[in-house]
Amino acid sequence: MRLKSMKNRGNPVPEVHNRGTQEDGAVPANRNHLQCINGHYRYRRRWPKNVRAVAKGEYFIRHLATSSLEEALRLRPAAEIEFFSEVDRLNGLVEAKPRDVSQAEATILVARWFSAQVRQDAENDLHNPVSDPEQRFNALEASRLMAEFVSDQVGSGELEPFEVHASRLFEEHGIKADPSAPGFRATAQLMARADRERWLLREARLRGDFGYQPTDPVFSSALREEQHKKAPPTVGGLIEAFKADRAPRWSPSSVAAYAPVERVLREVLGSARQLDTLGREDGRKLFDTVRQLPKGLGKSPKLRGLSVAEAIKTGLPPISPKSINATYLAGMKATFRFAVQEQWMAADPLAGLTVVDPVAEADKRDPFTLDQLNKIFGASPWTPRDPAPKGRPLHYWGPLIALFLGMRRGEIAQLRVDDVAEVEKIPVLLVRAGFGKRLKTTNARRMLPLHPELLRLGFLNYAEERRASGAELLWEGEEPDSRGQWGDGFSDWFVRLLKARDISGTKLGLHSFRHNFQDRLREAGLHGTALGQELAGRSKGGHTSNNYGSGYPTAMLAEAIAKIRYQDLHLPPA
Repeated sequence: MRLKSMKNRGNPVPEVHNRGTQEDGAVPANRNHLQCINGHYRYRRRWPKNVRAVAKGEYFIRHLATSSLEEALRLRPAAEIEFFSEVDRLNGLVEAKPRDVSQAEATILVARWFSAQVRQDAENDLHNPVSDPEQRFNALEASRLMAEFVSDQVGSGELEPFEVHASRLFEEHGIKADPSAPGFRATAQLMARADRERWLLREARLRGDFGYQPTDPVFSSALREEQHKKAPPTVGGLIEAFKADRAPRWSPSSVAAYAPVERVLREVLGSARQLDTLGREDGRKLFDTVRQLPKGLGKSPKLRGLSVAEAIKTGLPPISPKSINATYLAGMKATFRFAVQEQWMAADPLAGLTVVDPVAEADKRDPFTLDQLNKIFGASPWTPRDPAPKGRPLHYWGPLIALFLGMRRGEIAQLRVDDVAEVEKIPVLLVRAGFGKRLKTTNARRMLPLHPELLRLGFLNYAEERRASGAELLWEGEEPDSRGQWGDGFSDWFVRLLKARDISGTKLGLHSFRHNFQDRLREAGLHGTALGQELAGRSKGGHTSNNYGSGYPTAMLAEAIAKIRYQDLHLPPA
């Protein structure tokens, strides 16, 4: 494995050239791959020849956000680990042999995960304060009990749940770790220790103690480092820091969606604008500008070459409320929230600003009626004469999975054979990223027990046949488009099927099944609850919403999924 060949891994070589601010094209400093640009260090390394065709750009670059050579040397090993992990991912981890993980590598990965989760927890508490005395008392008690429970698990060595979390952490960083090696269990133990400290931090915040420091040395060090990060002084610096933090997790479409957001921020505020001078007046200015943006900014030939201000003066029709809220304002608010989390700004200047959409969300897409569902599933490919394994299995199983599990089309289309698993003797689907798969949000990662109807129809038999054939993808022939999106062909086929069967309604399509799923959650009394949000892959809005795993026993999830029922729906016999 490449990681084993890293020279002086974890021990910085002292031979580093500080080129100061001489030139932006400075050559990386010898074998350390450190480069100083405008007084700030970054890790810059050319991709190996065998992955350059699929890598983005000629070099891997990770900004270290420091002007200190000593600090850059300390941060270099983590950047190097990230580089080799990305090389592993590009090479195709399915062909690589599992390896052990060193203690240093595990510590860096878990400490970074802990810091990110603490930032998210603080944001959740800020936007969802527990003001009711009884709720606050219950939350305090729950935090205390959870910290004690996790401590008992660490002490007793019962780390099985955290081994699942460690697997997901390795997967997200492109590392194929050997589950039987010592480093894997060490990582699981670190994940458990991190979870304990998160609950203790939660308890301290609920008591009003914002000065609490973890007692675990690994995470007290990580938290201090998080609190002492240097702030980029300008809007341009913030944008670059935000992209460096988020872009590795973005899909190509997310990268493209942020480009116009970045353009407006730079043109309206100015890249050189000091962050500490931004206020509500600037937020209002951004808000008013976005509301006037014309459709096709950056795409329409009529607007090519025009500045944002010039494009607005053309008088072309403005963008929709959805584009304003979901693209521009969402991207800008995420950028400013990042700045607030890093303690670079006191507040988000856009907080609370949003455009009211005159069309209610419920009116934008219809769910299928019972008659429409029977019309869909009452003919090929769901008739007994046309069994599932024939033709395109995705066309048979995909709509059924969407109907009974509420999964998005991309989540379904990108499934791999090893995403069909068994947890606590219950068959499940693992909705996760990795191996070229992407999720809409971090909340979309979840574990869904298979619905009884899918089991009755033989889904496990189909999955086992694919596994026995040596296949990696659950659906033969499926692949992402040029933007990294899965399921476009699947969606187009389904739209043609609806048209052929004369089924019409407001924006009916595969996503309509998700609306049917939400309606069934309402009938079961689960809609809007934390458990219902977990099943739907939506934000829970509380402390546990971004934790690894759902926090729910598999049996409880299975019981909830079994409540998704469609009375008088006629499906084919098994």
